[in-house]
Amino acid sequence: MFSWDESQATLVNPQPTYELELTKTSVLNNVLRLDGQPRFLISTVDAAAAITKITDLSTNQLLVTIRRRALLPDDIKFTYHYDGEAVKMKEWLREEQSEDGHTQWMIDTPMGSYIWRIQVTLRLSLCPINDIDNPIAWVKHETPTSPITALVLKRGTESFMDEILAGFLILELKLRMKEKEMTKAFGWNANKRYVLGTMYADTGNFNRRQ
Repeated sequence: MFSWDESQATLVNPQPTYELELTKTSVLNNVLRLDGQPRFLISTVDAAAAITKITDLSTNQLLVTIRRRALLPDDIKFTYHYDGEAVKMKEWLREEQSEDGHTQWMIDTPMGSYIWRIQVTLRLSLCPINDIDNPIAWVKHETPTSPITALVLKRGTESFMDEILAGFLILELKLRMKEKEMTKAFGWNANKRYVLGTMYADTGNFNRRQ
């Protein structure tokens, strides 16, 4: 697994979370900073914007390759998981319905199974399947409609941080596309806070209007 340099985190009275600060608004091309230093590179440089890569800038190691394909299923490849082989996106990030009818996405990691949820307060959060009220990762922003400023992760997630980053990028892009569709549906002059607010149920999902 890629190394996590503890010298980049505070060792005296260590914080319970890491904050990976986004330097841009884009989820396709960005640099995530840890304690002010560039740590992860998100790059999508092909003309079709179909291939996104995540690189650990501390080692220049490629961690993840995400491929969005028109005729074949989307796939994802982790350098340090699944024997380095590409797996189908829908098999790695499994979409399902919660008991209350909301869409969520499950992943299986070396530390157990987790669920990605869309919520009003945290926007996107990743929770243990048996403890969905205590997320281990979530996005940081001022309001549900304001730009994301960081991805926050609890300590203990280092062994599958690459999978958390990949899930965040995929679902944040999906969420932004859905927001764009709904903004168009409501009209370009519609109040954005109202339009996007209708995407969330009380538990935080954009199925509310169905």
